[in-house]
Amino acid sequence: MGNVSSINDAYAWNITRIAEAFGLHRDTVRKRLKENQVKPVKKSKGVDLYALEDIGPALFSAEATNKSEDDYNPNKMAPKDRKDFFQSERERLKYETEIGELIPDGDYRLDLAATLKYLVSAFESLPDNLERRYKMSPESLEYIEAWADESRTYIYHGLLEVEPDVK
Repeated sequence: MGNVSSINDAYAWNITRIAEAFGLHRDTVRKRLKENQVKPVKKSKGVDLYALEDIGPALFSAEATNKSEDDYNPNKMAPKDRKDFFQSERERLKYETEIGELIPDGDYRLDLAATLKYLVSAFESLPDNLERRYKMSPESLEYIEAWADESRTYIYHGLLEVEPDVK
């Protein structure tokens, strides 16, 4: 008959098992456990066993904390890393364009122009439509026309403040 072991034994692993599970080299696992001062929870047959809850943060917190802002700044990268960075960005943009996440600048401008033309047309025809459909009083229509003119002017000035792309 086999031995009955505690469920907690399933969460206590040796360095070889940790390395296999996470796809790391045993020396890397040993080094990171030592750096993070992870102590074995027990020994089995002379081999140290480590608690799984301590292993994860010890193995992967080093990867997260070793990165600084400079690691992601292309101007401060080594030439090979900078080349790889821009190649990957070019591929990412190409992919996003292919799947429709990113649209070309010209298409965006045409869509924006069509939307703004429709909006201006709606503002210009609003008083006439209200007069025809709802028989509104001239005083109300004058107020609505003034409001529409103010809104169009506000949009116009907002668009003037947008800086054009420098190419």
